[in-house]
Amino acid sequence: MIQRIQSLFLLLALICISVFYFVPFGYLEMQTETGVADVPMGLYGIDFGEDHYSTLPLLVLISFVAFTLIATIFLYHHRVFQIRICIFNIIMALGCSGLAFFFLYQASEKFATNYSTSLLVVLPIVAAIFIALAIRGIAKDEALIRSIDRIR
Repeated sequence: MIQRIQSLFLLLALICISVFYFVPFGYLEMQTETGVADVPMGLYGIDFGEDHYSTLPLLVLISFVAFTLIATIFLYHHRVFQIRICIFNIIMALGCSGLAFFFLYQASEKFATNYSTSLLVVLPIVAAIFIALAIRGIAKDEALIRSIDRIR
């Protein structure tokens, strides 16, 4: 059933991942003719003059997490499989946050500048917390179903 509390947690995790998809997760301090400018770094990389830095693997990973979260919401008949996919999604979401920090560090090394992170870089971690709460709800449902089957 889609109206379960774990479906709400999975939807909140999907919203966190979707916001991370569209909002820059860091800034690089780049030198321009007029001074220093903060160039935003998001999932589409950085275009600064002739220089380009791509974050395509992070874009693919975030898209994969979003699609598996959508699929997980509708797998409510297969609770054990749903728990396994949720565990996989937690690992992938935490990997997204680590990969975002890695790309910020690599871009700052490439352009020889300083970087600063946005507060929104923690959104995949918040999504992982929501997914963990969903796992707890799914496990409670599975325990309830098993106890009812045992009574019969």
